[in-house]
Amino acid sequence: MKNFYLILSCCVLCLFSARGESFSGDNFNGAWESDSGNQKVQPTGWHALCVNIGGFTSMKAGTVTKGGDDTDAYPIIENTFAGSNSGWLKTGYTIPGILSLGTPWIYVNTTYYSAATGDLGVDGGIEYTSRPQKISFKAQYYNAPASDIDDAANIKVYLWKGSAQSTDKNGASHTDEMSAILAGNAGATLIGSGELTIDEDIDAFEEKEITINYVSDETPEKMNIVLCASDYLSKQPEKPLDVAEGNYLYIDDIAVVYSSGIENSKNAAWELTVTRQGLSINDTTVQPVAIYETDGKLVSNGETDNGQYAFPFAPGKIYLVKVGTAVFKVCAL
Repeated sequence: MKNFYLILSCCVLCLFSARGESFSGDNFNGAWESDSGNQKVQPTGWHALCVNIGGFTSMKAGTVTKGGDDTDAYPIIENTFAGSNSGWLKTGYTIPGILSLGTPWIYVNTTYYSAATGDLGVDGGIEYTSRPQKISFKAQYYNAPASDIDDAANIKVYLWKGSAQSTDKNGASHTDEMSAILAGNAGATLIGSGELTIDEDIDAFEEKEITINYVSDETPEKMNIVLCASDYLSKQPEKPLDVAEGNYLYIDDIAVVYSSGIENSKNAAWELTVTRQGLSINDTTVQPVAIYETDGKLVSNGETDNGQYAFPFAPGKIYLVKVGTAVFKVCAL
């Protein structure tokens, strides 16, 4: 039996040494590059699912394109048919559109080219040692009316420590594969997670958020965000890769949000939203701000302006931020 197996990005063992330095853009206005199979594109620092199998029978497809323009870019994540269709014979199947901080991979059994004999997952993520309350973002979704498959978009965020090992249907080994982390496989401790399913069309960008449910008081070591135009994982193993072709998910302006539990002037808990461009708070009154590196060095101080404070947070770096009397340990994406 002939099998074909693809890891569709850089080696997982290299992820954590490089990603904190190279990850660009929660607003996706930074650099873009070809995906690992040279099929479509991905924002630098993120990884898109793609497949590139040549030969007499081929499966070639990318799942992410660039929307907008260089001043307001965003990924368009699409469930895409990968295979050949000669009119009388259709070979291959639809793969879910996936964009992740980790590494999406797909295994294709090239004897059958069927979803039931294939496998798919997401390995790894980025180094991350903060405990945000939630992530916020903008989303737009289109459910293809021509498909008879009941599907939905799904966005997951999860934090963990340690490492879990698992194998796919072809017997290949994986480190920190998403389903293994969420299941709490030996070697890894799930610290917190959250998800959002979108099953109705969203015609224009809407503000969304995912609250992270913490199941451990420990400090995480890693985090991953998975943006998927399909909810295929919830259907496994009864309906493997049951994916609706042509469903689109647009995502923009991802940010991490921290909460102090201290009430502000409006008698609500402080919420601090952090991006690479600065921070914002849920209070428009003027508040003093001081930002420190973890060695205690003061790197910025001033006051908020209508709830905003500009500062170039380095992605993956830990800062201590004091706003009024509240202190936050933060890390920008």
